[in-house]
Amino acid sequence: MRARTAVEKAFVVVNPVAGSNAGQLDRALRKLLGAAGWAWEIYATTGEERLADVVRAAADRTDDAIDLVIAAGGDGTVSGVAGGVARTGLPMGIVPLGTGNTLARELGIPLAMKPALELLTADHDVVELDAMAVDQRFFVLNVSVGISGLMMRDTSRADKRRFGRIAYVWTGLRKLFGYQPHRFELAVDDGDRRFIRASEIAIVNSGALGDPSLRWSPQVELDDGRIDVCVVRAKSLLDYLRLAVAVVLRRHEEEPGIRHYIAERRVVVDVESDLPVQADGEFLGKPPVKVDVVPGAVRMVVPKDSDRRRAS
Repeated sequence: MRARTAVEKAFVVVNPVAGSNAGQLDRALRKLLGAAGWAWEIYATTGEERLADVVRAAADRTDDAIDLVIAAGGDGTVSGVAGGVARTGLPMGIVPLGTGNTLARELGIPLAMKPALELLTADHDVVELDAMAVDQRFFVLNVSVGISGLMMRDTSRADKRRFGRIAYVWTGLRKLFGYQPHRFELAVDDGDRRFIRASEIAIVNSGALGDPSLRWSPQVELDDGRIDVCVVRAKSLLDYLRLAVAVVLRRHEEEPGIRHYIAERRVVVDVESDLPVQADGEFLGKPPVKVDVVPGAVRMVVPKDSDRRRAS
């Protein structure tokens, strides 16, 4: 779907602790959105709320209605806002202020505050992204059980602010020592249950591994109406290094340590051990986890005529 968003009022969700530029946002809004004749309302996150519920409540207002929701923060803020606008029909924009900014990079959205805001007021496209539903909550990047869940859960906010994405890598390397594959139970759509020994099962709507140039698979897309299941089978640091080389060189099909499945409706994952489940960088709890495919759930503002699949 391609259209310019006609906006009267925007609901701006800002994470005050995301990045070093969050304090400049109010001035940028007055200068760029105010000059375009927009009204806006700012909601500053506290870290205690369920952000999707806040956004959904704003979207459901009949008085003082909003026409656009802007997520100003990192991947966690973007995911929470996307979960709130899913299936509402409201378009969403991103002002990347976080460490990874995975979805913004994937969509070609400018990573600097000023051009990201200018995109919203200039001529642009609105595309419809798929989502993944877990217990009536919506996520747009990935849901996983395994080593990545440990990385997300155990990387401190202080380390993320200080070291950026390298903090996740360092946590992952520490977790790898002594980490062994687990016995997973996997069901895709209406197929039979599979019992697989693996170190990780990732259910991905975005193929990006932190950066659009590094991908789970060249075939993973944000708007193809399906999700991909990536089963990682690695026993040692050498196995993970071999997998990393395959990803960098885009030799996914040649690497036996990664197995792919396609889901058009549902994925269910369970595991015998006590591994965490993460979704878009948020710790959700423990398995089992059921993920439903929700095609075209999130309307997102992107650059005009951008090639969303450039990384493939």
